[in-house]
Amino acid sequence: YCLPPLSGGKSSLIKVRDFSFTYNGTSKPALKNIDIDIVDGEFILITGPSGGGKSTLCRCFNGLVPHFYGGNVSGAVNVQGMDVFNNSPREMSEKVGMVFQDPENQMVTTGVEREIAFGLENLGLPVNLISRRIEEALDTVGISNLRFRNHNELSGGQKQKVAIASALALHPEILVLDEPTSELDPQSAEEVLSLLQRLNDELGITIILVEHRLDRLMHLVDRILVVSNGEITINSTPRKLIDNENYINDGLGLPPIVRLIDKLRNKGLELDSLPITVKEARVALQKTVFNTSPVVFNSNGKTGNNLLMMEHVWFAYEDRVAVRDISLSVNSGEFIAVIGRNASGKTTFAKLLNGLLKPAKGKVTVKGIDTKNSSVADLSRSIGYVFQNPNDHLFADTVEAEILLSLLNSDVAKQEINEAINHILYQFNLVEYRNTYPRYLSGGEKQRVALASVLVTRPEIVILDEPTRGMDYQLKQELVEILNNLRLQGTSIIMITHDIEMVAECADRVILLSEGEIVVDDKKRDVLSRALIFSPQINRLAQSLSHLGIAGNTLTVEEFMEQVS
Repeated sequence: YCLPPLSGGKSSLIKVRDFSFTYNGTSKPALKNIDIDIVDGEFILITGPSGGGKSTLCRCFNGLVPHFYGGNVSGAVNVQGMDVFNNSPREMSEKVGMVFQDPENQMVTTGVEREIAFGLENLGLPVNLISRRIEEALDTVGISNLRFRNHNELSGGQKQKVAIASALALHPEILVLDEPTSELDPQSAEEVLSLLQRLNDELGITIILVEHRLDRLMHLVDRILVVSNGEITINSTPRKLIDNENYINDGLGLPPIVRLIDKLRNKGLELDSLPITVKEARVALQKTVFNTSPVVFNSNGKTGNNLLMMEHVWFAYEDRVAVRDISLSVNSGEFIAVIGRNASGKTTFAKLLNGLLKPAKGKVTVKGIDTKNSSVADLSRSIGYVFQNPNDHLFADTVEAEILLSLLNSDVAKQEINEAINHILYQFNLVEYRNTYPRYLSGGEKQRVALASVLVTRPEIVILDEPTRGMDYQLKQELVEILNNLRLQGTSIIMITHDIEMVAECADRVILLSEGEIVVDDKKRDVLSRALIFSPQINRLAQSLSHLGIAGNTLTVEEFMEQVS
């Protein structure tokens, strides 16, 4: 399903014609016969399965493909009249700004201000103009307070903002961003997307954005491109996309509001046009007559044995206190989500749980063992830890060897190793990458390898730091199923995440951190219902439909549908 060629007098800013690309050392094309036009001032969303070719397509726009990422190439890519094949990435950088999926991959200095200045200095701009651009970029992204910080002091989300500021400082006419909100808390993500909308609306900058979380920005974009298996399978406006039932049921990570309305439509609901936002859905459903059945939603309580305790724990880095007087207990079979703003102490908190960091004050015990008196290797037999950056896991030459390394360091019997490897590769859709060098994979694929290498040993406690970063909707649903099965077997899961929709779907308990302190520790329904920021889409809708019999603490599409007959 494709739109007709764009018209209206605007010329194509980017023209891609019959473009194919295969990375060196592989036989499968990363991109096949791509034909697209992007006109000046468009806001384009690129989405699709992990490893489908989204990042590779973005790298074509600034010449990284084929100049930096070598391989076999055919067809043509033209950006503002410049042939990408005949112009270097240095020349293209004056037209195209790029923000990568992993911000650390584009950081070349040690400090924030120096990072923003680096590209400007390479362009040979005068000192006074560089100073002004730095100031503008810091204020625009809202990180002026980080000006004199070093990168190793920043959270993942703060690094992402620095990368965006560095790209904006160059004043590009086209801004390409590969999952720029994947590490940002809901408020910061809204701020970044509002910024991109303003740059697009007011300055006319063409925005090309890769993202899996369509609920965040579907209402902002002009067009959606779905890239799967190296091909553009959908080229559509958001409205046309949700009007097509095949796409709603095609495994895309469509917003919960869209999925809900589609289910209601299947029950006979008639609407002139399908809503994309909570506001549109609220207006559309306000006068709808539902046959509702009252439902009482119960939250799971603490049921298993105590596995982990923190008692008045403090931790400080050289320049700041990161964790303040935290006390809590974790029981077997609990699913705990840890949420909070960027730099609120979530990752530090997690590293204290498995002994990567030792408390300055207080005590952390795992199955009665004080982490101060135990090595990380010993604790890893009970606690599996999935880092925020999957590259921190990847040491082996192949995916299979990466998983084998974890098993050899565990208590898994040798005769069970091959079966365990095959099972986990199948679970995480990694069979075809068994002999692939892990660092050659996409961001989402690397994340799956990291998860597989930790979960294969079946630890009693699993800590996951942003596990869905770079994952498409289908893989995220499969991960939820895997984690739920582990929980039913008594595994405790502690998940640090900004994905509130996933928290609503699978957590029992939510811990909200702020400035290194626990400000809320309660059942998920009590934390997420009627929250101003940390509230899922369906709850925001349900609050306004209480007069129709919908419970105000409804959190998910499935819970909403339970009440409607």
